[in-house]
Amino acid sequence: MRNRPHVAACALLASLTLTLSACSVDDTPGDGKAKRSHPAATLAPEPKDSALAAEVPEEYTKKTLIMGVSEYAPYVTFESDGKITGLVPELSAQLSSLLDVKIKVERTNFDAVIPGLKSGRIDLSAPSGDFIERQKEVDFADFAQSSVTLMVLKDSSFRPKNGLEVCGHKVGVEKGAGTQNVLAAQNKRCAAKGKPSVDVKPYTDLPAASLALQSKRVDAVAAPSASNTSVSQNAQDRFATLELKDMMDLPAATAIYGIQAKKGTGLASVIVKGLQKMYESGTYAKLFGQWGLPLSTVTRSQLAVNGSKQSQTQ
Repeated sequence: MRNRPHVAACALLASLTLTLSACSVDDTPGDGKAKRSHPAATLAPEPKDSALAAEVPEEYTKKTLIMGVSEYAPYVTFESDGKITGLVPELSAQLSSLLDVKIKVERTNFDAVIPGLKSGRIDLSAPSGDFIERQKEVDFADFAQSSVTLMVLKDSSFRPKNGLEVCGHKVGVEKGAGTQNVLAAQNKRCAAKGKPSVDVKPYTDLPAASLALQSKRVDAVAAPSASNTSVSQNAQDRFATLELKDMMDLPAATAIYGIQAKKGTGLASVIVKGLQKMYESGTYAKLFGQWGLPLSTVTRSQLAVNGSKQSQTQ
């Protein structure tokens, strides 16, 4: 949604009552009761850890770190009043308190994240799939996991049971996301069986892709499980989320999520130590529980810098 002046699109999004809404419109559900997209209570901030705070690279101790985020509920939601809520803003607040650094969460298009980190326009971004190709450009502080799903209209006859049944259909994805690689790999399987390719439709963000599904401009939206499940649960029974088992072995179909930082700065390393501290205190599990993502947690040993060995393309 971001920079698109789509009034009509915003109106449609309001009708969807999605938690993904990024438009400055009232997205109150039809029953007149505001749909809460955030937990009732906020966790107490982690106390400052002086030893960890001393490990923050000096160039980041005297500035406000910018955490660039794109919409991906429940990790990140752009509320109608302009606030940014979700697990990532709360995780940022916990890291801010623990490491004694200032972190400001700002809206950033997903495909602008890596260039932004390289140029120093932003200092952090999350969540993003940790793939070896991306590790060449940025560092990852791994903190979560996910798998790709397809979201379809519940009243549609299109209800694929395997990847080959997606061949020849229009599927929306977020531009620059790993799901584009998943569908590119699926297209090779389509071709091997003599079937037409998946018609991949990139959108600037997932709300735009969801809107395209609602208006039947695409047959499905391919996105990580947390995002599609969240939209399906908050769209008044309009959508259904499917996981196609035979697509799980495709490149980028499953992923470890990380907080991205500029490569070689040491920032990712101290963030990992902060995450491990939160893991031990119980704050890590409580955060994921509050945002309905208990299955997206990783083990303590998976909280690591560039810990994934997974390729985005192979």
